[in-house]
Amino acid sequence: MSKRSKVILWLAGTIILLVAAVAIVIPLVFNADVYKGQLIALVKKQTGRELSIQGEAQFTVFPWLGVKLNDLALSNAAGFGPTPFATIKSARLRAQLLPLLKKELRMDTVTLHGLTLNLSKNKTGAANWDDLRGKDNEKGDLPKLAAFAVGGLALDEATVTWNDQAGHTYTFNKVSLHSGALAPNTPFDLAVEFDLHSQQPDMVGHITMSGVGNADPANQRYQFNDALIKADLKGKALPGDALTAQVSTNISADLQRQTLTLAKLKASALGLNLSGTLQGSQLSAAPTFSGPLTLAEFNPRDVLKGFGITPPLSADPKTLSKAAASLQVEASARQINLNKISLRLDDSTATGNFTVANFSQPALRFNVALDQIDLDRYLPPKVEGQGKAATPATAAAAGAGLLPVETVRKLNLNGSLRIGKLKVANIRTANAVITLGAQNGLVKLHPLSANLYEGTYQGNMGFNAKGKVPQITLDESLKGVQAGPLLKDVFGKEKITGTATLSAKLRAQGNTSDALINSLSGQTAFAFANGAVKGVNIAQIVRDAQARLTGAAPAQGKEPNQTDFSELRGTGTISNGVLHNEDLQAKSPLLRVTGKGDAHLAAQTMDYLLNITLVNTITGQGGKELEQLRGLTIPLKVSGPFSNLSYRPDLNALLNERAKAEIEQKREELKQRLDEQLQDKLKGLFQ
Repeated sequence: MSKRSKVILWLAGTIILLVAAVAIVIPLVFNADVYKGQLIALVKKQTGRELSIQGEAQFTVFPWLGVKLNDLALSNAAGFGPTPFATIKSARLRAQLLPLLKKELRMDTVTLHGLTLNLSKNKTGAANWDDLRGKDNEKGDLPKLAAFAVGGLALDEATVTWNDQAGHTYTFNKVSLHSGALAPNTPFDLAVEFDLHSQQPDMVGHITMSGVGNADPANQRYQFNDALIKADLKGKALPGDALTAQVSTNISADLQRQTLTLAKLKASALGLNLSGTLQGSQLSAAPTFSGPLTLAEFNPRDVLKGFGITPPLSADPKTLSKAAASLQVEASARQINLNKISLRLDDSTATGNFTVANFSQPALRFNVALDQIDLDRYLPPKVEGQGKAATPATAAAAGAGLLPVETVRKLNLNGSLRIGKLKVANIRTANAVITLGAQNGLVKLHPLSANLYEGTYQGNMGFNAKGKVPQITLDESLKGVQAGPLLKDVFGKEKITGTATLSAKLRAQGNTSDALINSLSGQTAFAFANGAVKGVNIAQIVRDAQARLTGAAPAQGKEPNQTDFSELRGTGTISNGVLHNEDLQAKSPLLRVTGKGDAHLAAQTMDYLLNITLVNTITGQGGKELEQLRGLTIPLKVSGPFSNLSYRPDLNALLNERAKAEIEQKREELKQRLDEQLQDKLKGLFQ
């Protein structure tokens, strides 16, 4: 062995002996209480809080410079009571000594056992951790490290309580957190789990989180990949009293650029599966998140059951069986925008956008197009003995009773809905446009338009809920509509056919359907061309009346039980739910009809008088000749409920009319004979 080698070995041995001596001697002469006091004083200086260390303090120097403390407690912030902010049964921190000499911090696993943390806010919104937020360090306070590494984090048997002073309390029990070794730009495993107990809302359950993290503190970039959160919760505050949910994603944050990305986001709960990507920006100033989201196809009835809601009975039990959606979301603390919406429900697809602004007093904006929908499929099924299912209006009135005045007063809504094909109350329309505006208790549906039954509909509806008694206004018109098919779809019968033109300007007030009908007032006009009134044959009624007057047997006509017309028109005035008409006119090849009377809309009864005049063309409508009644005006009383009107000719008036006609006829005949005699005498005088 050379002399140089002996010197090196001797120096190495000496160093080892010195280090060993230091490791043995320093713990014997080290006064732990002195350093406990210094640590307590440092905490007091930096936070103003009281730190107590009741248990024994254990220090090590080599090869780890470390400390183990027992029974620690940190006082609460001023104004938050005597309960400690945090207590720890035991804590251990230690770092390798030799790397510290090179300004490299290489720590072992940081261990905390039995942590109890009490978090709360007071009535002013201040939190009991606000005073612990980090302050800018003065120059030279902390040395810059050449390298940093932590063997891991281990947190066991921890309890965290959160109370917002408004009755909402959350307690996280049996909190466990374990990580792999922590070093810059080095992936590490992280796993967290805890039991949750909540009051207001009432909820208990178990939650786990896991993933792979990576930190780049120098550039303020952080990642958490393969993040997986699972929750199994129970409680009355949850839909269906229970919830099992799962969320997975890749998280990346750049604090210099103030951005956050949730990539490959997947969330599932209650039969719903959501996927997409969210991009966050301006995290500190005004956080905004945006990105595409997709809701996979699901069964709405199953989802309703998951929420503890019994699915509604519908006329078509196949409805609410499948749905799916996709959209582009943009959300901030002030509003949420849902753009490029594509929502599919059963056989219908809706597209458009929807915005909610000012969440405390929501302002809603929308622009939606719906390709087709048959609303009758979603209404309750017909009940045996009750006829057809109720229309949406009558169903709402019967179910709600009072109009939703308070809700309407709070609405701030503006938007339009376009429907390619719509069926409701068995009425079929196309290209329907509904423009809705609501603010300060005023609701307007204008313009309203649709194509229906070869014609068009135009409407303007208003609802005023500002006053004590709500008011409704209507301005409606139908042009070129085929009345027969429309009435058949609505009532099951073609009560009248022909091309219809109708208009109405109406107003009503009240908060019940009865009050609205009884207060209904306004003007209306109607005109029908080239049609027929079904269920009554006026010509046959006239023939029967003639037969009764002459004592003959009533003739049995073979023509349909209807009254044909080339034109039927009139106007009406509505006052307090009663429609009054003075100018009914109807023309047909056989008849001329005028009429006047009342229709009581609330009672659904009619009291009306028709005046029928037979014209020269006396064989119209396939009937037999009525030569004797030609030119006479025959009164016909129409009365009874709308569903079963009775038609009674006024025979006395007919007799009087007939007698007048006969007297007039005899007068004409006598005059003619006198004229003839006078002419004969004049001829004889001049011969």
